[in-house]
Amino acid sequence: MDEKLLEYLDSVFSPYEASQAIKDLKEELFNNLQEKLIDLNKQGYDEETAYSRTIASIGDISEIIETISAKTKELLQMVERDFSNIDLRDADLKRVKIHDGKFNDSTLKGADFSGSDLTNSSFKSTELSNVRFDKANLTSAKIIISSLKGATFKGCILDNTDFSGSDLSGVSFDNQTLIATIFDKSLLKGTSFKDAVFRNASFRRVVEVKKAIFDGATMDKPTYALLKGNGANLTNVRII
Repeated sequence: MDEKLLEYLDSVFSPYEASQAIKDLKEELFNNLQEKLIDLNKQGYDEETAYSRTIASIGDISEIIETISAKTKELLQMVERDFSNIDLRDADLKRVKIHDGKFNDSTLKGADFSGSDLTNSSFKSTELSNVRFDKANLTSAKIIISSLKGATFKGCILDNTDFSGSDLSGVSFDNQTLIATIFDKSLLKGTSFKDAVFRNASFRRVVEVKKAIFDGATMDKPTYALLKGNGANLTNVRII
């Protein structure tokens, strides 16, 4: 019967973003329902009747779930901007505005920052795999010594963004305009910069840049010189 309760909760929660707060609510409800079911069985109800009464006791929880999701966004837009060392994996953080925020040493795996303004925010030693930054403003953000495998940056603003020491393996920056973006000491194995535009970008002491893809990219002479000196394949690059 526990499995049946869990299946029911899965169906209730499936339309909502799986933030940590939502997961906690689901776990708490499951524990409460288990206790309710046991109590009804002790009162002499058969299994099916006990199950039906247990489910009916929940009521409509959609409003509670939606409130929690909204509160997560509100939390991140409060005056306090230090969110270091916290777990926000899979959080729905679309379109939040957090200037000078700190997410250092936090877990943000699978979080969605699409359309957010994260100007000058800091992500140092942060778990950022599979994070969505699509159309986000990351101007002067410091994403340093962080794991970014599977992260997406479609339509981002990346002016002066610092990726120093981060793992960007397999990440796509195709069609991006990268002005003074810093990739120093970053891992670029399979990183794609197809048709990207580079102006004064920095690629000092990058790792596995030979396996990065620059087909169709346009770049100024200083950026070209740095990449060429590190052994990048710039066969199909246009210099401006």
